[in-house]
Amino acid sequence: MKRFSKLLLPLLVASCLSLHAQAVDENLVYKIADNLRCPTCQGLSVNDSEAGFSVQIRNKVREMLMAGQDRTEIEAYFVARYGEWILRTPPAKGFNLLIWILPALGLAGGFWFVWCKSSQWKTKDQPLPEELDALSVEEERQVLQDLKRFENS
Repeated sequence: MKRFSKLLLPLLVASCLSLHAQAVDENLVYKIADNLRCPTCQGLSVNDSEAGFSVQIRNKVREMLMAGQDRTEIEAYFVARYGEWILRTPPAKGFNLLIWILPALGLAGGFWFVWCKSSQWKTKDQPLPEELDALSVEEERQVLQDLKRFENS
């Protein structure tokens, strides 16, 4: 019986460890599948989609993890097979760098535009000078003539 228990204990520990490793792999499968775009569904990740193609991709990710490949190798495999569009968050390099930079530049440009316009509005609201030049006799006559014409019409 002692021999049997000595043999059973390591087997029990090994099976528990393998079950724990599979649970960790499932979490990683979902994380990787969440970064992959479903080829048949519009706007859904492989993780969120229940399409047959997404199920196949999730199974392939699971197989690759069981084979010992890491996240970068799995994503590189799918990029090589389907192109960079399969990634929901493209890498910030090359032309894709514009995706990350342009929103920040647009926001900064918008703040700059509002700041410039508000400073223009502030300068327009300056008070009139306290002393105005007196009207000449000719200008006073013209103003009175215009007022009479306005009152008659």
